[in-house]
Amino acid sequence: EACSWIKSPKFQNRPVAVEAHRKTEEITVPKEPTAGPATEQRRLRALDWPPQLAYGMGRVKATCSDVERPTKRPRQRGITRTNSFWWGEGASLDCTPSGTDVHTASTRALLADALTVGVGASAIAAAAAFAEVMVGGSSAAHSLGFTIPTLLSTLFTVFIPGLSGLALAVMILQLIRVSAKRVKPATLPDLGRKGLMVCTSGLLFAFSCFYRSMNIADEGAAMCRNRATAFNAPVAGRAVATVGEIALVVQVSLYIEGTGARLGATRGLWAAVFRLYTSAPFSTVGPVLLAEAMSWSGVLSGISKFYCVEYILWCIVAFTWAWDAAELLYRSKGPRDTGIHAGLLIGSVFLFLFNALVEIPHFFDYSREADPAASTAPGSGIWECVHDENSPLWLKRLPFFFCYFVGAAWSAVALAYRFVRAASIAQKRLRKLSE
Repeated sequence: EACSWIKSPKFQNRPVAVEAHRKTEEITVPKEPTAGPATEQRRLRALDWPPQLAYGMGRVKATCSDVERPTKRPRQRGITRTNSFWWGEGASLDCTPSGTDVHTASTRALLADALTVGVGASAIAAAAAFAEVMVGGSSAAHSLGFTIPTLLSTLFTVFIPGLSGLALAVMILQLIRVSAKRVKPATLPDLGRKGLMVCTSGLLFAFSCFYRSMNIADEGAAMCRNRATAFNAPVAGRAVATVGEIALVVQVSLYIEGTGARLGATRGLWAAVFRLYTSAPFSTVGPVLLAEAMSWSGVLSGISKFYCVEYILWCIVAFTWAWDAAELLYRSKGPRDTGIHAGLLIGSVFLFLFNALVEIPHFFDYSREADPAASTAPGSGIWECVHDENSPLWLKRLPFFFCYFVGAAWSAVALAYRFVRAASIAQKRLRKLSE
């Protein structure tokens, strides 16, 4: 099993040692009992064995590109251990069938570390600017060497669209990797339709976050931060948000269902009630469709109470996710599963509390006419917004924009990556057992 090409039933086998990466393993080399060294070398050349193999005294020395060890766990290199995240599965291998050597793997590891540190530093800088703006409020005092308005403008023009754009780029890369199995089905694991749907849903949500971060607008107030165009009109923003939010719910539902089947976890809470009265399994897609209908009703009518109903439905979805995430966390078998499920649980609880304590109170007594920060210009409506870059509305809605377009977008990236990674490992184990 050490060398993939040493498979020939027409020769008898003789155990020979193979040296690779300072580790000796016993394999079998085909040889007839009457064949001498010259005959053996001629037969090896006829089999197109690599010239790096040296024969003599019953010992075969192979280089990295000659040896394939499928039973050995890939050895991660680099500080951040994010080689596979950026370059795909198997990028951290010192020895691969394609001939990747130690130097190539180390170069990839350095580049992966640089990318990870760069994204992490940008996220820390964005979080620090966000915290300073929220603490400083609307004052013009200096903080971190900048004024509060300058930090607010930097958040809306650099950090929020930049980080959401990076999340979109990673999701595109992840979807390409999952789709590549149709091109090379013999070399890549078959992740099935669920893996493709999870990545596609995550891509749609990341695109909606990036689109809206580039066209900052508040549909309820009919106001936009940039110049008014057709792209930041309330109806355009609401349409993109509808597609993205439904895609997010589909992604999380598929992740919970697939991971629950892998870990043996059951989806509780509403499942028994729905089976009893409807003979159908519960799905969070139904509540989110109703929530989007309430949101559209609020945009079209201008009545803020519809937004309250929308966020109540989102609280139900968040509570369901938290319940299932707690079950997955209890069933987790490794640090990766534990980390992602703990993050899903914390994110679900945060979504519930944010909607219950921030969004619902905000829209309960909200009125566009009574809000001095909202647009009351005659041209405002669902087809056109009013440009006001210096409105205090943007500071008031900054937590929503930051947590939504940055935090939720990267959460979708993490769920998609973990789902595909776990499915790939499971497929490899099943394939190995079948062989």
